[in-house]
Amino acid sequence: MSPSTAPSRRQRLRREALAEIREHGYAQIAEGGPTALSLNGIAKAMGMSGPALYRYFASRDELLVTLITESYEDLAATLGEAARRARGGEPQERLRAALDACRQWALAQPHRYRLVFASSYGSGAVDPERIIPAAQRSMSVVLAAVAELGPSDQAPAVPDDILRQQLAAWGNRSSGDSQLEPAVLLLGLVAWTRMHGIISLEIEGFFDQVGVDPAHLYRSEIDHLIAERSGAVTAEKDSRSPA
Repeated sequence: MSPSTAPSRRQRLRREALAEIREHGYAQIAEGGPTALSLNGIAKAMGMSGPALYRYFASRDELLVTLITESYEDLAATLGEAARRARGGEPQERLRAALDACRQWALAQPHRYRLVFASSYGSGAVDPERIIPAAQRSMSVVLAAVAELGPSDQAPAVPDDILRQQLAAWGNRSSGDSQLEPAVLLLGLVAWTRMHGIISLEIEGFFDQVGVDPAHLYRSEIDHLIAERSGAVTAEKDSRSPA
């Protein structure tokens, strides 16, 4: 980096302050959930006055939206990197890699996972223009991995006309997904739902009382999704149907 493009001391200090503010924000959320986020509390922890902190974030909601979008973007980057590392393998391995990375990301920082997937804030209600595009990026990685499993005449179709239209509209709204067939969009959405169902229960300790290893359950669910895409599940059902 040349001296002309190097950040000034003021810029470096501001960047460091912003990073520290976000760090304190995540710590508050980890301890008490999104409702515990407090600019005044952060200012006190940093030895700053309230008005001084407002030079960095104009409101609590602005900081909250920043933490949500940053978490979604970090998740998307994690999934994308996992899929890229598996690029040399079979298509199903890329899907496994992306979904495994999602679970590991959640287990490593459950407070951020809860912020985006277990609270109303993560749905985009606070600032949909920032949050929804960020949320879509990680989903797009999974959709691409599902699509790469390849076309199959036996892949489950979408017989529900209304659902098919809604899936097509969603695909058109989602950058890069407009060319995906409804069957891929449906399976991708179902995969996302199933995976997060297991992850959400795991981080809350549900499987401890059941006596089931969530890692094995998670892998089994991924296997089932891959079989659905290949048509193996449909074929198995047909073979059991009475003649």
